[in-house]
Amino acid sequence: MVLSQASIVKEGNLIKILKKYNGIKSSKWTLFSFMRIFYPFATFSKGRLERELDFLQAENDIKKPKIYNFDIENRKIYKEYIDGEIDNCDGSSIGRTMSDIHRNGYTLGDSKLGNFICRDSNAYVIDAEQARYGGEKKYMYWDVSLLILSAAYRNYSDTKSFKSFITGFSKNYAYWDEYKKSALKGVSSLLFLLMPVQHIKTIKEEIYKNRS
Repeated sequence: MVLSQASIVKEGNLIKILKKYNGIKSSKWTLFSFMRIFYPFATFSKGRLERELDFLQAENDIKKPKIYNFDIENRKIYKEYIDGEIDNCDGSSIGRTMSDIHRNGYTLGDSKLGNFICRDSNAYVIDAEQARYGGEKKYMYWDVSLLILSAAYRNYSDTKSFKSFITGFSKNYAYWDEYKKSALKGVSSLLFLLMPVQHIKTIKEEIYKNRS
């Protein structure tokens, strides 16, 4: 679902990302209404821009691009260009970054694999327009479940790579033990109904590992 548009802008030797926040078409309201069962998604462009600004400008140890400037009236921001690999972050790197996000009181909402970029073994958040501060722990669990589902489809026919991803993530995500106790409960567990059948064994083994 594309609700924003990013492009590369060069100013001398400086490379920036220009992100524009688009409106939402009426045909998408039904889907958004359903998705809000899981997470309080922002729908309007101004709200999404403000969420991303809050997340990116907060002073903490989360790996993310810098904000150079922004224009709320025209719904756009200029942020740092992170040179790295997108859609190909390993589970360990994302586990550490997700730990930092949740430790600092934020959740992403849209935590799919494509919203991270990796450089020097570090995973940076490059899309945070659904991020929010505070809220219930179930939103942390939503982040993790959506990430796992995204990784499952990214490695749809590669069970070995998916197993490597989930093992690395579980070892480096600080709240994994807390998450797995609730992974099969509540509305976030509904995501696992969409899990590719070839990956179900792997995720079940990881969730139930070391459980008495």
